[in-house]
Amino acid sequence: MKLLFVLLIFFISVHADVYTQKLYETILGSIFKERPIPIFVSGEAKATLEKSTLFYIVKNCQESSVAVVGDDFTPKQECKNIPIFATTHRSYMRIEDAFGAFYWRKGRPQIYFRKRGLKMFHLNLPLDLQRFIDEK
Repeated sequence: MKLLFVLLIFFISVHADVYTQKLYETILGSIFKERPIPIFVSGEAKATLEKSTLFYIVKNCQESSVAVVGDDFTPKQECKNIPIFATTHRSYMRIEDAFGAFYWRKGRPQIYFRKRGLKMFHLNLPLDLQRFIDEK
């Protein structure tokens, strides 16, 4: 019985990771047209995004990254003019220049985009993502 429980938890966690990867690919893939998408990643999202063929993970912001994806980091000076996509509610609220966020809350995906951030970085959302625009 314990083995069955461990296997069930393992399969759920693997499926959640694949689902999270697909959401990142859908969201960021519809905004940025360059392939592969060069991004600088900070935090837990790095493990998920490294598995995707859609993204090319750069070592720092100066390496031609089109976006910074991460959580709980303070944007460095070299990252100032690069769009930031937050991966936690806390970082989305704290970093005013973040154009959007994707994170899990109570087992449900949360997706937000700031109208001001999208406008500042001249980013266009497809129609199916416009319902997630946060007017604040």
